[in-house]
Amino acid sequence: MSLVETIRAYLGWCPMAGPVRMDLPVRPGTVAAPGRREGALRVEPGWWNRYHNQLLVMALIASAATAILFLLIGDTSGYPVVWTGLGFGVGWTIGFLLSYRKQYARITAGEFRRENMSRRQRLVRDLSVPVAAVILIAALAYIVQNGMPGWIVGFMLGLSLIGWTTYGITILWERRHRTTMIAEKGSMYTLDTAIQEEMLWR
Repeated sequence: MSLVETIRAYLGWCPMAGPVRMDLPVRPGTVAAPGRREGALRVEPGWWNRYHNQLLVMALIASAATAILFLLIGDTSGYPVVWTGLGFGVGWTIGFLLSYRKQYARITAGEFRRENMSRRQRLVRDLSVPVAAVILIAALAYIVQNGMPGWIVGFMLGLSLIGWTTYGITILWERRHRTTMIAEKGSMYTLDTAIQEEMLWR
């Protein structure tokens, strides 16, 4: 045995042993981002970023506002436009039932991820919520100024129906496909339930 081999044997060196690699710690609550290269990590979406929770909050607010308006107005039989608002909600619900599968399939395919959008699509998406809020406030201000309480009740009743219907259908769709829709930072995409369970155990 040569001198080098004697030193290696004395130090416990093994020719089949590879270099020691220390695994880097993974931060809890991170997961590979959908549609990105393997190894790219993202923070686990929070409670508010789950789309069905946003729908739930909207439905609760609309329902609370409707209940308060009914208490303030009292008898709504003299306001037939209440049924107009309810009819609007029913019509929107029927349209949503006929189109949500196609819309949710596009979300699953990644069409509404911000990095997959054109500049024009990003601009439209960024402005959609503020513009809708301004239109809603302007419409309510006009109704109040002109003394049309029935229109307010009908509008909020229809909005409440839309919110609860969308929430219920979204929950059923997510459970059927074992996924969760995420809406954050101008993007909408789906996150598999298996990935979420893995994040909880990390």
